[in-house]
Amino acid sequence: MKTKNILYIHKETLKLRKLNIFRKKNKKSKTSAKSFFAAVKIYKFKIIIILILLLLFITIKYYKINNKFTKNNKFFFFEKNQDELNNCINYGLMIYNYYNKEYMTNIGDYIQSLAALQYLPKNCKPYLIYRDKVQYYNGTKVKLLMNGWHSIKEGSKYISNQIIPIFLSYHINNPKRLPSIYYKNLGNFSEIGCRDTNTRNELIKHGIKAYFSSCLTTTLDIDYSAKDEERTNDIIFTDYKFGSYSKADKFIRSLKAYNFSKIIKITHNFKPKLTHIERFNLAKKLLDKYARAKLVITTRLHAALPCLALKTPVILINKNFDIRFSGLYKFLNTIGKNEQKKFEIKVNIDNKGFVYNSQKYLNYSIKLKEALKNF
Repeated sequence: MKTKNILYIHKETLKLRKLNIFRKKNKKSKTSAKSFFAAVKIYKFKIIIILILLLLFITIKYYKINNKFTKNNKFFFFEKNQDELNNCINYGLMIYNYYNKEYMTNIGDYIQSLAALQYLPKNCKPYLIYRDKVQYYNGTKVKLLMNGWHSIKEGSKYISNQIIPIFLSYHINNPKRLPSIYYKNLGNFSEIGCRDTNTRNELIKHGIKAYFSSCLTTTLDIDYSAKDEERTNDIIFTDYKFGSYSKADKFIRSLKAYNFSKIIKITHNFKPKLTHIERFNLAKKLLDKYARAKLVITTRLHAALPCLALKTPVILINKNFDIRFSGLYKFLNTIGKNEQKKFEIKVNIDNKGFVYNSQKYLNYSIKLKEALKNF
């Protein structure tokens, strides 16, 4: 009997101890809560300031991330006084951004923009507009030459109301995947001058007036041509090397008028970490080299087409025919598959063994210059 009583008392004692511990914890908790609210009351003003600053920081960070590619960037290509600039119509010029910072990208985009820049008044500064974000541009209203390569993003209704587009030398990379609303909006700007016949044909299928205009880079002689006495003996290989295409190698080595033991190797690849100014300067340096070369052999369309304008003999090497070349292929000396996907060597050689360019591009080049005379 005594044992039972002792056990009962022991259990009750344990219960009381647990209850006391709980009360103490609860008391401490209430004390902590009171202390916290007391601190908030004392430092209320400081806490509000910190929260406002934190909110401001988050807002700025969010704005920067979301507007990384849509900001209204601009810079001077020409140093002119403010009065001259104020009297100008506003013009845009396309620039390009690449999302993978390690990826090597093509300077041909900036060569396209340099071709467009030739037609802007020299006393104006262009507003720089990202090609892939033209539908989001909300800056000053500008006239913008829409030349070059375009891949239209899914869901895009296309172009900002703040842009007055001039569609010349226009190429669509993904015409078969575009929504009907895109074509409907594009039809408001017809007649569209297309860089290639494939783009022209796709637009016509959708009821849009379009024509083949050729590429604006065939007019780069306006700002980048060299004098005859500046011509060098440089033989340039742009993104092509011996051993990469045996059929081309064999023909090139048969050109006895040239010394292929001394070759200048050039690439159109560059790292995206370069600033836009650095990219434009790199494109200009390449054009200067092409303008003075004796011969250029390349796999790059936007090395080959500028060479036509710069009167530099050029051969385009292409293992496989690319729809980007449609319509333009006939202008060039070529080694590779033609529009019928058959291999051919189509290179003009004079009686001394030197390569020379066809003049078939010239009428299109003249028409482009005429169309943009009063741009």
